[in-house]
Amino acid sequence: MKLLIVMAIVILAELLGQKGNPPKLDWHKSYNGTGEESHPHYVIQTSDLGFLMVGETGFVEDRSAKIFLVKTGSGGKLLWQKEFGKRGYNLGNCVAEADDGNYLIAGTLNFDAALIKVEAKTGKALWSKTWNLGSEDSFEGLTLSHDGGIVLTGYRDGLAEGTFLNWGRGLVLKTNEYGQEEWRRDLSDFTSSGYRIKQSGTGFVLSIHPKDEESENFNLLSLDNKGKVKWAKSYGEIFWGFDQNKKGEILLAGHTRKTPLSKNLDVQMKEIDKQGRVQWTKFFGQPRGYDGKWIHDEVWGARATPDGGWLAVAGTGDETRRYEGRGHPSGPSGQWKIYLIKTDAMGNLQWEGVYGSFENDWAGEDVCITADGGALVANDCGAFGFTKISPFIVKGNAYKSGN
Repeated sequence: MKLLIVMAIVILAELLGQKGNPPKLDWHKSYNGTGEESHPHYVIQTSDLGFLMVGETGFVEDRSAKIFLVKTGSGGKLLWQKEFGKRGYNLGNCVAEADDGNYLIAGTLNFDAALIKVEAKTGKALWSKTWNLGSEDSFEGLTLSHDGGIVLTGYRDGLAEGTFLNWGRGLVLKTNEYGQEEWRRDLSDFTSSGYRIKQSGTGFVLSIHPKDEESENFNLLSLDNKGKVKWAKSYGEIFWGFDQNKKGEILLAGHTRKTPLSKNLDVQMKEIDKQGRVQWTKFFGQPRGYDGKWIHDEVWGARATPDGGWLAVAGTGDETRRYEGRGHPSGPSGQWKIYLIKTDAMGNLQWEGVYGSFENDWAGEDVCITADGGALVANDCGAFGFTKISPFIVKGNAYKSGN
């Protein structure tokens, strides 16, 4: 039966050809924790060419969640999996590989913002630090600083409502390599939460959420090396996908109803220069041709590609379960699929692809570019889905089609 399911996934991936001959699906593996379901949020390829994925097992809403961390080899074979925290309000939001080759986790443990360092070979916790900053606190993103420290962003005094918008008070905090705090900056004048962070020159650039539910102000902050805000820019939406290329250009990707493509949620991608000026804005969506009134295209991750372009990952499907359009080889609209969008440096579509299973929902939560020129999708399939996409970048960083 397992072999038949794998064959069905591969056959389905081959049926879902879209514009520009998208790459095929290489393989798919899934792993669950002790919870009824597990939900991934962030993935990286590690220096040993394996993959590291973080999220939760259990449900945040009913306080059954634990942080869930899974490490695989380059072919998706499970090396180890670990859970952190007692059943309750725990979030696994972001991971990074430290300079010594071990791994860092940013998230929440029992309502407190948490930074955990684990051993690369085993996943064993080397140390764990927590910050009781208010009612419900979390680190959403982390990056390594040039001096070997760790810079984290997130929020305090949140609403503890789930894994996404918690409408707290934004902050950024720096520790040394051992997790000992060096400085902290309040960002609540600008944001309810810092979401993702990158080193930029001698300082940092942050993707942030609006200050409150009534505001669309502020999506990017530029900070100096001590966390002082140099500039703040707004782009009128909430963005989830965020990355920076070698030129320092930034991609923001979010799902929006302010779209010319449909009357529902479509993908908006926006490139920003180093000074926060918009270079272009593009819209993508409705890849299966169903009635756009019903279909949600919800983008959660984005990465710069070695050929100078961008890759965004989304889930596409009918959220309401009232429409159930049929006719596409992928199956009915109510069954969710991974939706990948590849553009060139100017945001022009090179290909878009839909990947899924006949057995259950798939949805793209994050993506990383792999050493072979392909991609690995963090796939929410009720478990941690490791979904490998064939190479589409060739040597010399040129784009190639999926043929």
